[in-house]
Amino acid sequence: MFWLWIHLITWVVLTIVVIAGLAVRSANVMPWAMTARILYLIAIISGVILLWNTWQYNPVLSAIKVILALGLIAFIEIAFARKQENKFHRSLIWWACGFCILVGAVGLILSQGRPFLH
Repeated sequence: MFWLWIHLITWVVLTIVVIAGLAVRSANVMPWAMTARILYLIAIISGVILLWNTWQYNPVLSAIKVILALGLIAFIEIAFARKQENKFHRSLIWWACGFCILVGAVGLILSQGRPFLH
């Protein structure tokens, strides 16, 4: 349960950092992007530990979650790069939020609703 909380808290903080970093008016997003990258590392490490437990009973959904999470990380990096190049569209914030909600929903299904339902 410890790793589940670490993973969950990391993704919540990552979502806040990404929304704040993309919503700020300045084109200097490097501090936000670097903070997000540190949070990626924590999320990936805790995710791998959780993957060992979930792979036993649902390997297909586990693989889908890994692909979605890596896709979300790539999307966030693309959004930060576009922001830095001044080619940013506000709709990227909504896409990032929606993608994050999708990954979170798959994660909650995979964890069988823990820690909220049990």
